[in-house]
Amino acid sequence: MRRGRAVLLIAAIACGLAGCGRSKIPEVSSVSIGKDGGIVQQIVGSFEQDYYDMDSLEALAAQRVSEYCADSGKDSVVLEAVEEEDNSVLLQFRYAADQDYHDFNHRELFVGTLEEAGSQGYGLEGIAFISTDGKPMELGYMDDHEKTKIVIIGTKPSEELVLNTYGKVLYINQTATSDLDVAFAGKKGVRITHPSTEENDESVLSYIVFE
Repeated sequence: MRRGRAVLLIAAIACGLAGCGRSKIPEVSSVSIGKDGGIVQQIVGSFEQDYYDMDSLEALAAQRVSEYCADSGKDSVVLEAVEEEDNSVLLQFRYAADQDYHDFNHRELFVGTLEEAGSQGYGLEGIAFISTDGKPMELGYMDDHEKTKIVIIGTKPSEELVLNTYGKVLYINQTATSDLDVAFAGKKGVRITHPSTEENDESVLSYIVFE
């Protein structure tokens, strides 16, 4: 029962991504890709005080991490921070690899080369990409599939997320080909906005190519 409460509460925070100009807590949740393969996730949420208290929230998150690590290995997920400011909450997790993020959150996340993505069954040939200067690009015209990296990440309706990479972002999937608003955010970031819809709660994938 306790594990179920932890999963539901963390999922609820992940879907409550409204910001209001905080100084310590960022306005938008984020996922940052490390060059060493590690993943840092910052979940930002907003709740009424009578819905939770910080001690129980931290205890539930820590319990969820402990249960996951018992099955997947020590430090496969680490709860690094739980903070509150102006009725907004930040939870920061560090994952040893993209697969740990995937399994812990039940959300799609792949980080690897274009070649590796293709070998794992991702249908990249049908994705319409766009470059930083607004030019369309197809997978077949991209150079060095053995070295060029891609992040594939899923988001659900009402979510807003900043995806940070350790290298320069080259291409993103065109917004017109999905229900998402995917936009460049600096040289190494992408902002993904998934509009709210009452008809569909399925995750939609975004594709970010970087070097």
